Amino acid sequence: MAAFLWYLPAVAAFLLLCLFVVVPYSGRLDRLFSRVAFALSPGVDLEPDGYRELLLRRAAIGTPYREYAARTRLYVAGSALACGVLGGYAARIGARLLGGAGPVSLPQLGLFTNAPDLSWLLEALRGVAAAVGVDGAVAVAVVLGAVVLGAVGGAVTHLVRWRGPSIRADTRRRQINAGMPRTVAFVYALTRGGMSFPDVMRALSRNEAVFGESATEVRAAVRSIDLFNADFVTAVQTVSLRTPSEQFEQFTENLGSILRSGGDVSQFLRDQYERYREEAEEQQQEILDLLATTAEVYVTVVVAGMLFLITILFIIGVVTGQALFALRVITYVLLPAVNLIFIAYLYDVTGPLRISRDSERALVGGTESDSLRGVRSDGGYLRPNSRRNHGRLRAYEAVRSLRTKLASPLQALIDRPALMIYVTVPVAVVATLYRLREPAAAGELGVRLVDDYVVQALLFVMGAFTVVYELKKRRLRRLEGAVPDLLDRLASLNEAGTAVVSSFDRVRRSDLGPLDDEVERIWQDIRWGATVEQALERFESRVQTASVTRVVTLITNSMRASNQIGPVLRIAAEQARADRLLERQRRQEMLTYLVVIYISFVVFLVVIMAIDFVLIPNLPDSGAISGDAAERAPGVVGGVESSDVDTYRLVFFHSALIQSLLSGLVGGMMGGGSLKDGAKHATVMLSITYLVLTLLG
Repeated sequence: MAAFLWYLPAVAAFLLLCLFVVVPYSGRLDRLFSRVAFALSPGVDLEPDGYRELLLRRAAIGTPYREYAARTRLYVAGSALACGVLGGYAARIGARLLGGAGPVSLPQLGLFTNAPDLSWLLEALRGVAAAVGVDGAVAVAVVLGAVVLGAVGGAVTHLVRWRGPSIRADTRRRQINAGMPRTVAFVYALTRGGMSFPDVMRALSRNEAVFGESATEVRAAVRSIDLFNADFVTAVQTVSLRTPSEQFEQFTENLGSILRSGGDVSQFLRDQYERYREEAEEQQQEILDLLATTAEVYVTVVVAGMLFLITILFIIGVVTGQALFALRVITYVLLPAVNLIFIAYLYDVTGPLRISRDSERALVGGTESDSLRGVRSDGGYLRPNSRRNHGRLRAYEAVRSLRTKLASPLQALIDRPALMIYVTVPVAVVATLYRLREPAAAGELGVRLVDDYVVQALLFVMGAFTVVYELKKRRLRRLEGAVPDLLDRLASLNEAGTAVVSSFDRVRRSDLGPLDDEVERIWQDIRWGATVEQALERFESRVQTASVTRVVTLITNSMRASNQIGPVLRIAAEQARADRLLERQRRQEMLTYLVVIYISFVVFLVVIMAIDFVLIPNLPDSGAISGDAAERAPGVVGGVESSDVDTYRLVFFHSALIQSLLSGLVGGMMGGGSLKDGAKHATVMLSITYLVLTLLG
């Protein structure tokens, strides 16, 4: 009980830091911390900072500046206090482990002759420590650890709180710039289809999940109009002042000038559409050039740098026999950390190249009733049996989804490759534990045996996921390739005077390749009573790709303005074709970087094999070198203890496995911009490493 009370402040400090991390995900805690922050920092002391306030708006952080500043003060004070407590405990434990630091004195460097004499502080600490019966050196270490770590914790928290909005604003800027061609194409197509410009802006703001941060900026203008009764030109100008993107700022400023002067908005949007479509290729090339530099840095730092450290430390270990701990730190800490840093950086760099689709937030339609689909009722029922019937309906929906997956499990796995993880991981865990049962009972459970079973289970999980993911990816790529042809045919029929419904009837009879089955299903939905909009929404939910989502969004919104959607379909076909061309060019360029990653992986594996299977077996046993032989041995090579040989080889084996796994993930980020694409490369590299090292070992 006494030991628990002794460590209670450390536990409380750790829980306080965890609470700071959890606050953004809990509305109740968020409100509580806001009240506490305002109570501790009165609003009168929080004068607005124009730059920081603008930064919060550009980062799309909905917290007012005064509240954000007050909470920052609270977080800084709390983090400094918690880190100080943890630093004091860490210093005390470290001093006890080292057996005391001996006499403590302040260093006199002679650099600052006018520095105050602080020896009295040490004497005071010694006096306090002696009064409470604590070693003076331990007391000094505890105070220094608490002060240093507390200051570092507070400074880091302050830096994160005020640098975070800047980083987020920069990320939004790149995302807005990357989405400008698609956003302008959407706006231009709807205006060509006859929709009024305010309605176009509202349609764009309702499809934030499709068009990303550009729609978020437009939503701010729409809210200014709806809530504050601002005129459209003023709302557009306000958005131009708060957006983090220079391109979007220029676009909105020019748009405001056109609207104010009564110019031709359609022609302006046409010019902007052509301009941004040309700039999209330049922006992509800039990102690809940055990826080329990143690949070179990765090979230099992670591959060559880690190999250099491993080789040097192994040689030091051969000479002194004291480098095994450093090798373990590099293998199990530094090597994964550096790879994960590169993966995080690549995820940020390739963000503009990824066109994500959030199915939960996507709103394909554009009416007010559609926007209320996600609103929950108050739970009241007018009839006695309504609650029971509602429960039955929910149960039926859940059972129907499960029955659909069980009726065609392979198709369900291809449609949602993540389901394969839920299937294979339990199987792999159970199989691994079952295989380890007999060796554990016989007392023959070793690290290498566990490594074999874990690697085999990991290969099984990643390989199964790779198969279904690649099947889905290839299928969707074929479907997306046929979308421009479908749009061109629909546009030709609509421009010839054929209605939209009749156009689908005519198109389904032609050869559309991979889209034949999907167009037939669209027509069957229409025949069975669904509207064209509903049939297209079901088609979009089945395919679930970004390009198809944008096309369906564009068509369904344009149909509300007019039945003559031929020009809209033409623009959508041009944009889809341009996206396909950019994607093809991107794949070709990224193939080069992927080859670089594979070459670096092979180099790493070959060097590890040379050390493991050539150098180590030919080293002399340090126990066999003694007396006169050791004195006559040139080069001061002490050899390796026979008991350490297996340990060194195990560390090298693990380093090769870790590097192959993480290199595959880096290759996936380079080649496809996603960790899901990295599963394939990680499976290939890990399989090669495991087979080669196992067969040779």
